[in-house]
Amino acid sequence: MSIKYAVYVRVSTDREEQISSVGNQIDICRNWLERNGYDWDENQVFKDEGISGTLFLERPSIQLILKKAKGKEINMVVFKSISRLARDLKDSLEIREVFISHNVRIISVEEGYDSHKVGKNDMAFELWSLFSAQYSRTLSSGVSAALAAKVRRGEHIGKTPYGYVKEDGFLKIKEEEAKVVRRIFDWYNQGWGYKRIMKELNLKRIKPKEINKWQITSVQRLIRNPLYCGDFIFNQYTVIKVNGRRKQIKNPREKWMYYKDHHVPIVSKEVWKRANNVKVKRTTFTPWNEFRGIMKCKICGSNMIINRSVRKRKDGFKTNWDYLKCSKFRRSGEYGCVNHAPILYEDFRTIVVETLLTKGESVSIYFQDNLQKKRTSELNQLVASKEQWLSRKDKLLDLYLDQLINKDEFEERRREIEKDILMIEDKVFHLKKNKGLKTDIDSIREAFKQLNDHEQDLYKAFNSLIDEIRIHPDKAIEVDYTFADPKNA
Repeated sequence: MSIKYAVYVRVSTDREEQISSVGNQIDICRNWLERNGYDWDENQVFKDEGISGTLFLERPSIQLILKKAKGKEINMVVFKSISRLARDLKDSLEIREVFISHNVRIISVEEGYDSHKVGKNDMAFELWSLFSAQYSRTLSSGVSAALAAKVRRGEHIGKTPYGYVKEDGFLKIKEEEAKVVRRIFDWYNQGWGYKRIMKELNLKRIKPKEINKWQITSVQRLIRNPLYCGDFIFNQYTVIKVNGRRKQIKNPREKWMYYKDHHVPIVSKEVWKRANNVKVKRTTFTPWNEFRGIMKCKICGSNMIINRSVRKRKDGFKTNWDYLKCSKFRRSGEYGCVNHAPILYEDFRTIVVETLLTKGESVSIYFQDNLQKKRTSELNQLVASKEQWLSRKDKLLDLYLDQLINKDEFEERRREIEKDILMIEDKVFHLKKNKGLKTDIDSIREAFKQLNDHEQDLYKAFNSLIDEIRIHPDKAIEVDYTFADPKNA
């Protein structure tokens, strides 16, 4: 048959048994297609490997199939089971709605589901999707229970912390690193701050476990972690799904499971408690940053943050000074980036507001042209990039046909290239939708109106009007606007 179909395959982890199921899923779908008179086409197989079925937006292959369905490029999609399509009920139903509304036939081989036979108003798909979602939750609970049992037995779960090695699931002290841990606690209890400890560690060329240099946050987390006095906290965090993506949140303390004397400690309880004494614990306050996410360091590209300096006068009155600082320099000092000349936040904010108000007096019809030009430019870059990858794919095939590379190397490199092509096509798909153009124009106009009230929070206004601000170490500022400047048009 000449019908255009897509075969969808998904595995949620990179474990060996999961990877082997890719071939199993393909064989099941191929068997169904050939038994029903369809010619097998290897190029119509789309894979999402190592991606959870509960994360809809992070699966490029299913996004590409949906794009093909909307573009009338396919009229049937085949997959092993509904659990492979999605493990979230809402996502599963949304995917089906897109396929049905574009006359794409849905085949789930394992459940024997065929949308052409059951019609649009069937309940079978909803029930299977519900079972799949419930299975995911049950599986998660089962995994949590199994992990809790391991912790009760004294085993360690999660990443192996600095100062330890893991043997047969249990933590053992790695003496060379443990000496560093003890030294950190000693320094802190002597009155050293996180920054001074970080600098000393980097100066002595002591390597942390996963990153190249010690940072303030890594020193702070080490000191605050009760693991170093032999205790372990289980169920401290929960991973939730927000807008199709994973997000880790901290559970309330009543849900924590605290295991005392869980493993061999590196420092004593007394040393740890002295470092974490609530009465002497250092407290920090992070000022509100209306430019978060768009204000960058020109040197390293990290976010610029607000650093607060508090000065106490003789009469007891405190004065706060909020100034801008590179977040990488804040974490790692000169090992991370350079120290910027101090710019007071209020002065910086005033300059930006005044500049925008001046531009707002003359900006009008340039909105739409500029937004459209930006989208067109991005599309052209993506198309050119895709052509380059397609060319590489053709050259790779030539290398294989000329026997310059073996089959395994060919398949591995081909998969990598196809993955990059899929990501590009996914970006092109979202850009071509172009649905936010009028909304963007309206939001820009509204943002200019908000600037007249300097006292209100201008976070949304700044994000509507500014793409990015880059700050040089010498206080120079570069600004990319979301609109065209008539003076430069």
